[in-house]
Amino acid sequence: LADSEAFDGELYVEAVRSVLGIDIEADWNGYRHRTDSGILNEIIDRSTPNADRSSLHSAVRRHFTVLVSDYVAARGGVIPEIPGAMQFVSRLMKHPGVHVAVATGGWKETALIKLRAIGLDPLRLPLASSSDAMSKVDIMRIAERRTLQNEKAKRKTYFGDSRYDKEVSLELGYDFIAIGKNVNNLPRYSNFLDMGSILDDMGLAG
Repeated sequence: LADSEAFDGELYVEAVRSVLGIDIEADWNGYRHRTDSGILNEIIDRSTPNADRSSLHSAVRRHFTVLVSDYVAARGGVIPEIPGAMQFVSRLMKHPGVHVAVATGGWKETALIKLRAIGLDPLRLPLASSSDAMSKVDIMRIAERRTLQNEKAKRKTYFGDSRYDKEVSLELGYDFIAIGKNVNNLPRYSNFLDMGSILDDMGLAG
């Protein structure tokens, strides 16, 4: 939803360097769980396996949150959305029988900052994040429970921008719609502007 690819990875790398004194690359493909907590857990296991993992997690998370907050504040509290994202989410939320939730591999604190920075009140949507679980599978399951409550879904769709998102969606039996150019998939859209076609792919046209 938020166009944060240009800064999110760099700031994560900076937070790890500042707190742990370790230089890493912003390439998450070699990690088992490509979430903020999963990546950090693996970094700690590789570098300082006997360290107090909980305190290191907290320190990196706090520093990363400050970096993201400062980055957004320096831009007047606004960052770009993926074109059409806000309008599309609003449309889905008004659609009868549709439940919407956010499932992100980022930590809750930074997810809230980014959602607010594109003009979306995060209190309007159930949200699950890397603050809830380490694996994206578990994060998506938590998001599903939070939005469905005791209801059953006839069809589930996940929007993502990575091969990892696609793999997890297939594992959970979700339909997957790719946004952006980072993953080969059909359907795939550059953004959310072609709302009619996306809704058609979801079985919601009309």
